[in-house]
Amino acid sequence: MRWKFLDCDEGQRDFLAAKLGISKVLSAILLQRGFEKVTDVERFISPKISDLCDPFLLKNMDNAVALLDRHVQRKSAISIIGDYDVDGITSTALLVSILRKFGIFPRYFVPRRFSEGYGMSKEIVHRVLRKSNPHLLIALDCGTNSVDESRFLTKRGIDVLVIDHHTLTINRALDGVVINPHLFEHNISLKSMCAVGLVFKFVHAFLKYRRGQGDERAFALRLKNYFDIVALGTIADMMPVLYENRIIVKYGLQSFAKERRPGLDALCTVANIPFGQAVTQAEVSFKLAPRINVSGRLSDALLPVELLMADDISEAMVKARKIDRMNRERQRIEYAVTLEAKKMVQQYYSNDPGIVLFNPAWHSGVVGIVAGKLAKEYGRPAIVMSLERGMAKGSGRSAHVNLVDVLAECSAYTKDWGGHKMAVGVTLRPENIDIFRDAFNQAILRFGVEVSEGEIEVAYVLDKDDIDEPFVKELENYLQPYGQKNEEPIFCLRNIRFTNTTEFFGVDRRHFRFWLERRNKPWLSGIAWDMASHFPECNRDIDILVCVAFDFWNGERFLLLRLIDWRYSP
Repeated sequence: MRWKFLDCDEGQRDFLAAKLGISKVLSAILLQRGFEKVTDVERFISPKISDLCDPFLLKNMDNAVALLDRHVQRKSAISIIGDYDVDGITSTALLVSILRKFGIFPRYFVPRRFSEGYGMSKEIVHRVLRKSNPHLLIALDCGTNSVDESRFLTKRGIDVLVIDHHTLTINRALDGVVINPHLFEHNISLKSMCAVGLVFKFVHAFLKYRRGQGDERAFALRLKNYFDIVALGTIADMMPVLYENRIIVKYGLQSFAKERRPGLDALCTVANIPFGQAVTQAEVSFKLAPRINVSGRLSDALLPVELLMADDISEAMVKARKIDRMNRERQRIEYAVTLEAKKMVQQYYSNDPGIVLFNPAWHSGVVGIVAGKLAKEYGRPAIVMSLERGMAKGSGRSAHVNLVDVLAECSAYTKDWGGHKMAVGVTLRPENIDIFRDAFNQAILRFGVEVSEGEIEVAYVLDKDDIDEPFVKELENYLQPYGQKNEEPIFCLRNIRFTNTTEFFGVDRRHFRFWLERRNKPWLSGIAWDMASHFPECNRDIDILVCVAFDFWNGERFLLLRLIDWRYSP
């Protein structure tokens, strides 16, 4: 990986540090991220719930609220279709929970990945009609491109409401009311929200309207009690942790340390996240989100919806343990597919601008995860596909390239595709894979992206003695929550040696722990995930890139370095 050392104006850095009473390191990081004005910095480091914008700024929000209110007043039958990923699952759990407070108990459905495919497909629409007789159907985190399905429903006299954040790929208008900031002109804050964030805005608007009508049920509801669910979906869907998302994620993660809902408490228990501490973005990304996702990948995604809405901790623990068992199986499958995928890249596609892989034997439930790993490791967009119902079907991930723009260029070779900038789904005929791969690579080159070894942005060069509790606490207090567009800062330590105290562990001894000796301070401990095969020679100085944070073990807090990369010192 290429190391890119970020810089900033030292005069601005010192001014900002003195004005706000923060360290020069933190001041430099804020400047590197584009926060130059004191007011902008204050808004970023101290986000407030009162800064959330009026939900009625979203196009069609007034029509959507009026539609829902009409059906709530009539006590109509309502059915909800939510996508099978974390964003769709949290969207469904949030809206169902709110509607129940108004005496409406909607039927909710999640697509069966292997028999019904993604989103509001004709297969799931027919299942909804067989199982229920709705007057209103609400599609969450899907439906933007379901033109034929929405027309079919409206012709049967069923109202349709779509709340989604995916890009429109069909040049026809959708029947029904649509809340999707990407279809209309909106500010960047609203366009940065995923489906559960938009459902949150919808619920907020509905409560405002009902309070205006004097509805006591609306006054009794406290939306901040649902920030945890919204934060979960926002982080898992890799949304920028800026603007409104930052407010929701910050307060949502804090709520985990206070009064957890039974479902999330049970999920944290099986994920070994202790009660009484705020959950971090990393714990959501790597411990909670995969467990919620796993049901939709391997089985039926209704299970995590029911888990999030569970009222009883005993019932929640039964569901959480079942999910945890499935997650262990998913990890085994994912590890095997990832190894095979890396071998394919190294053998056939190491110089391609993008990565397009297909293996009919791969499990379709893990291809999105594998695509994400490849995109991160090789620094280029990746699409990974398996065989599903006779078609090559899979997912794409990207860290920098806009996949919507790229796929629009090669859509002639696909049967179906959709998604957003950094994550897409794609379906095509197996015989078209080679021509699609060529078109995909050419599109990436047309957008000015070159094959590279990948790049790591380094925020600051530190001395080992600079790393102490006050320093890490300042980063934690002012920069967290981390996430997209607000990544955890990476620091460089020079002339380091891993001594013979290094400890290898894990399956195949893939990981290692290390300790750094300091003269007048306690030793620093660190961990390197999946880096044991790339270990430096003994007795040679190296420069290392690390993230620094607090970790917890047996109820005690301690400093931990996480190794990102290393190279021999000059």
